[in-house]
Amino acid sequence: MLSEYQKVANIKDLKEGSLLRVEPDGKPIVLAMARGKVYAMDAVCSHEGGPLEDGKLEGYDLTCPWHNAVFDVRNAKVSEKTVWATDLNSYPVQVDESTGDISVNLKGKQAEEALQQKRAGDNNSQAMENERKFYEEEERKASDKLSLELLAKEKLEGTDIMTFKIARGGLDYAAGQFAYFKLDGVSGDSKGPIRHFSIASSPTEQDLMISTRIRDTPYKQKLASLEDGTKILAWGPQGEFVLHDDYSKPAVFLSGGIGVTPFRSMIKYATDKRLPVKIVMFDSNRNEANILYKGEFDKWALENKNFQPVHTLSDEIPDSWSGERGRIDRNMIERHLNKSELGNSIFYICGPPGMLKAMQKLLQEMQVPKERIKVEEFTGY
Repeated sequence: MLSEYQKVANIKDLKEGSLLRVEPDGKPIVLAMARGKVYAMDAVCSHEGGPLEDGKLEGYDLTCPWHNAVFDVRNAKVSEKTVWATDLNSYPVQVDESTGDISVNLKGKQAEEALQQKRAGDNNSQAMENERKFYEEEERKASDKLSLELLAKEKLEGTDIMTFKIARGGLDYAAGQFAYFKLDGVSGDSKGPIRHFSIASSPTEQDLMISTRIRDTPYKQKLASLEDGTKILAWGPQGEFVLHDDYSKPAVFLSGGIGVTPFRSMIKYATDKRLPVKIVMFDSNRNEANILYKGEFDKWALENKNFQPVHTLSDEIPDSWSGERGRIDRNMIERHLNKSELGNSIFYICGPPGMLKAMQKLLQEMQVPKERIKVEEFTGY
């Protein structure tokens, strides 16, 4: 066996469909046995650092346990369905037939890995710089900035999602729009002290509401640490992701994770205003804990005969779960919409980039024309 190969495990440590983390030279590697063969790739997800050894292996597809990024274990390439993540590194593997020892070659990938990391870092730095300049320009153009008071914040138990209630302060907006929020005391954030979030509250409600996942960035950490009464500079609103005016056409909402936030605004508005528009919402989440606003949606479904929420879980599905199972697909949509509704509905898609791409492809296969599709990338993800 060549000297650059290092023994990391034994074939007895793996079974079909299993995953095992090893750390040769301190390098986190996940071993995967798929269809009788052992593969090795980076064990840390390129999206938010999820531990891939805790993920799910189906065929050659390895799904991250945190945000469902999918990688091919044969080459560590990210799936086209989850393009918010980037490719990882795969490593040559040898299995000694006589002993069952599994050895991995790290050196063969070191030069390539260094080059990929440099390219990724350069591209990421440029993207962040462009976003920072974008926010600065939006602040410069804003004529009416408001100093709004944080009223309350709440963490969704079992998740990294936090919801913030903010005094409205005269901010007028349409259901589904977003606004910009600038925080004082943010330092070291490559995107700067400004972000924009979909407004989850309805114009019929007294206060503003936003929800977001709390990451390790200086902005998100500052946001999470704000005390009630803190002033937040805000301006807007912006965005054309709003409910259509022709109420004879049903609205079909397709959401992933906290991409559901603008839909909360639209549904609450339609319910309060008693709008004669049928709304069917397909809301996909990894597990039950991550379903945002579920109690409100269920309550409004009882109040509004035109609103139908359809919740589906893609993973960690308890036996007691009575909703849909799996990702949103054609069969699921057709179970809840008749032919007339399918042929007349306006489809709204909001979620992370991979979800948007998958839903757009699905609607294209269902021959839904582009003029009946509205898309909003959920940047607060």
